[in-house]
Amino acid sequence: MYLTCSRIMIAAVHCVVLASPAVAQRQTPSLAQADHATMIIMAPLGPVVADLRISVAKIPYRTWVSRFVASQMDVDKNTQLDSKELSLLTENVRRLGNIPGPEEILAGAVKEPGATEVPTKQFVEWLQTRLPKSFDLIAQPQAADDAVRLTSLLDANLDASISDAELLNSLRALRFRDLDNDETFSVSELMPYRDPRSQNAPVSPDVVNLPFYHVTDEASGKLAAERIVGRYGSEGTVAIPILRQQKLPESDRRLNVDELADILQQPEFHLTIDVKLSDRAGTSDIDVAISSSAESFCRTTDDKFGQTAIVADGLPLRIVARGGGANNRAVTRGFLGQTFVMIDGDRNQYLDETEFSGIVGAMQQSGANGDFATVDQNSDKMVTRDELFSFVERDLMAAASRIEVTVKQDGKTLFSLLDANQDRRLSAREIRNGTAVLQKYDRNADGSFAETELGTEYVLTLGLGRSELRRNSGMMTMQTMAMNSGDAVLPGLEGLNGPEWFRRMDRNQDGDVSVREFLGTSTQFAALDTDQDGLMSASEAEVAEKAEAAEKTEPQ
Repeated sequence: MYLTCSRIMIAAVHCVVLASPAVAQRQTPSLAQADHATMIIMAPLGPVVADLRISVAKIPYRTWVSRFVASQMDVDKNTQLDSKELSLLTENVRRLGNIPGPEEILAGAVKEPGATEVPTKQFVEWLQTRLPKSFDLIAQPQAADDAVRLTSLLDANLDASISDAELLNSLRALRFRDLDNDETFSVSELMPYRDPRSQNAPVSPDVVNLPFYHVTDEASGKLAAERIVGRYGSEGTVAIPILRQQKLPESDRRLNVDELADILQQPEFHLTIDVKLSDRAGTSDIDVAISSSAESFCRTTDDKFGQTAIVADGLPLRIVARGGGANNRAVTRGFLGQTFVMIDGDRNQYLDETEFSGIVGAMQQSGANGDFATVDQNSDKMVTRDELFSFVERDLMAAASRIEVTVKQDGKTLFSLLDANQDRRLSAREIRNGTAVLQKYDRNADGSFAETELGTEYVLTLGLGRSELRRNSGMMTMQTMAMNSGDAVLPGLEGLNGPEWFRRMDRNQDGDVSVREFLGTSTQFAALDTDQDGLMSASEAEVAEKAEAAEKTEPQ
């Protein structure tokens, strides 16, 4: 699933962190060498706040993007951009930064009346301030049963955890998802909008339920504060000690959402995550420093070039740096180059307006949008391969100017833990037994179960935004790897326990006979259901059959 940070998640800005002894030898870039965002990790016992620093080629990523755009627009390579060259700024980039036309750019960047051109250096300085600090959070496709976000389906109060009451109410909360009316909830039913023709295909979890937020402005800070209070607080407030912010005075006083939102604008950081990206593949690195105040609940477990693994309150988290922007652009050029050859029917090495209509779809698939006049850089009514490549690379900088955070989940999920017999569906008994199953995972003993307490490992891959073509290519690879997940696996009559009459009544083959499945009277069912839990088990049926057999053998 793909959602921008303006619609969901959310984390934000600034500060410096003390390095732990394990990482003291590393050099953390100064504030001028990286763009900053504060990432909030919803760890089991409280939020962990990280100063996320992102650079490309040792400069802030927005500066790098601005330089790339300027170099592509400087057609005559004279280090000056005139009005015609400024008009090459694509609509996608303009929209991203609410950027005006050439005249307004000259007035804003040069600030000299009558200016007809702007030095590329000044343009870069102007443009980088217009590009927003924005993030795209993408949940990586998973096998269907791993991607079922049962927590989000049962979380009635939206506190990112499941209480005993919510778990006990599961049968009622999920009743409308029992599409085949068999009193169980299969993978496909818990994700009812999947294409029935692709039941084996992996799906992307809902990013709203991932335990990561960032704060870029007051609105996103307020949203993050609401999520923190909902997860760790009660009655609209949160206890100060849970935040683990040493600069806050020790007090019994609790913070409301507005007070917490103010703190999140300039928090004390527990981690510094320095993401040092490179345009070349395989050369990006990442360093994670843990502040002295966080060493009691955060630790590094693995540190190698390009990735670092940490554990926060027992929550495993691996952070990976993904560079290779040059490779992404090369793939896009290759795709469009092949399409260009096929569309150029007369083989004259350019596309006229009629031929150009045949490549619009390929451009859109690559993430670029432009009409013939816009791509025709010199307005000679011919679009050459170089003009096409130049336009697309400029346009794709709109995507690259956003940081892409791809999240992959491994390990336990609420669905997999409740699915005791691993038949890829939940029965009434499995749901009722859920509290006992999950009890050992309630790390903070609050009677609620968050997925961060279940031993789920998250892998965060950070890099510049990619084109739709490149991203979809990666998703298709994941889908191919994960296409081993069908729908519910029924055991068949031979795979069930209990007397034959019991197994035949068990129409949904979940190991129990419900009141609705039972072919006798309600009085007979009540007599057989000795524990009065509304389900006749195989052992209860066996006891009844043995009692009946013994009764028949007794002398009259």
